[in-house]
Amino acid sequence: METTTINTAQQAFDYLARGWATGNFQPYIDMLSDDVSFWLPVGTQRDQSFSSEGKEQIIARLRARQAAGDRLIFSPPDRITSNDTTITFEFESQGTIRNQPFRGRNAISFDVKNDKISSIREYFGDIN
Repeated sequence: METTTINTAQQAFDYLARGWATGNFQPYIDMLSDDVSFWLPVGTQRDQSFSSEGKEQIIARLRARQAAGDRLIFSPPDRITSNDTTITFEFESQGTIRNQPFRGRNAISFDVKNDKISSIREYFGDIN
C-alpha cells in the first residue's frame, strides 16, 4: 500500500467529516477528481445494482445537505481496510438529517488515483 494513497483517503475522510459537522464541504469537493463516481448501494437504491453520480451531482447533493442544515458528527474510524487503490473506513455517526435525529454505523470507501478521490461508495443506510 502506497502511503500517499492512504494519506489521501484519510484527508478526504477528515474533510468529509468536517463538512458534515460544519456544512462546509468545499475542502472535500476539492479532493474529488473531475471524473469521480459516487455509488449509494443501500437506502432507496438498494433495489438497484448501483446508483452512480458524477462530480456535479455530488456537489449538488452536498450543497443540498448544507442548505437543509443536515449535520452529523463522525467518530474516528474504528476499522480501516485497504488495498493498493481502495481504502474503506468504518465509523459511527450521529446528528440530524431532515430535522430528525440520526445515529448509525457507517462505512465509506474511497478509490484513489493520482492523489485525488476517483470513486466513492457510501453505506449510510436510509439517509439518502
